Amino acid sequence: MAANESGLVRRTIWVLRAVAAHPNGVGLSEIARESGIPKATCYRVLSVLERESWLTLDPDTRRYKVSLGLLSIVGGFLDSNGGYRHMRQVLADLAADTQETCGFDVLHPPNVMVVAQVAGPRLIGQTMKPVPRTQPVWSTSTGKVLLAMLDKAKLDEYVEDIDRHGPASLGGADAFVAMLQAIRERGYAHSRDELEEGATSVAAPVRVGDSYPYAVWIGGPSFRLTPEWVTEVSPRLLEASRKLGELLTYTDLQLPTDLRV
Repeated sequence: MAANESGLVRRTIWVLRAVAAHPNGVGLSEIARESGIPKATCYRVLSVLERESWLTLDPDTRRYKVSLGLLSIVGGFLDSNGGYRHMRQVLADLAADTQETCGFDVLHPPNVMVVAQVAGPRLIGQTMKPVPRTQPVWSTSTGKVLLAMLDKAKLDEYVEDIDRHGPASLGGADAFVAMLQAIRERGYAHSRDELEEGATSVAAPVRVGDSYPYAVWIGGPSFRLTPEWVTEVSPRLLEASRKLGELLTYTDLQLPTDLRV
């Protein structure tokens, strides 16, 4: 590795360590002081890390925090308050209870991003894929339930794209909006053989403060996750959603603000 590349890697690590030491957020000047990096250089490193969604920047306080996207990659080692670890424990408990793979997504239309998942104990189950990863919002239970929880003005922006980007199976914008209304009333959404043949998932939104930026899901083979099974398991899914909402409301895990994946 060339000397300048090695130096860049070291500076990036120092900046990440400085930010991770402040779960409530930290400003540019303090990061530069703690990392020992000139302020201008520090700002350039921070800008790249924010653009890649490894850090989040509060637009009002101008303070940086480690993002949930980065925590999903490093397994919570930078999560100084333990919020990510507790979040994974809720998922692990749900997977053990339902015997199926469970996960946690964030909405960034036209995609959702899977930021955490825990495999179920069954030999035949949902195939575990790399995390984080993006999936189309129209074909996933998490995408549907998170769109359903948007306010009308925000939803209208995305509904305009349905006829252009959504699959023909949705039946157009009017049919999709009607489906979202049913999801809001029910409290959860499901997807059957849409993302891939033979796979079913059910998802509930996770409320943090006054918004629903996340969703928790259960996924597995369609032959096991029948409509009757989905109805039966929904109370346990909604309980996990409530627990995650309380956890994320009172910790400092942050939603990635600009996913570029």
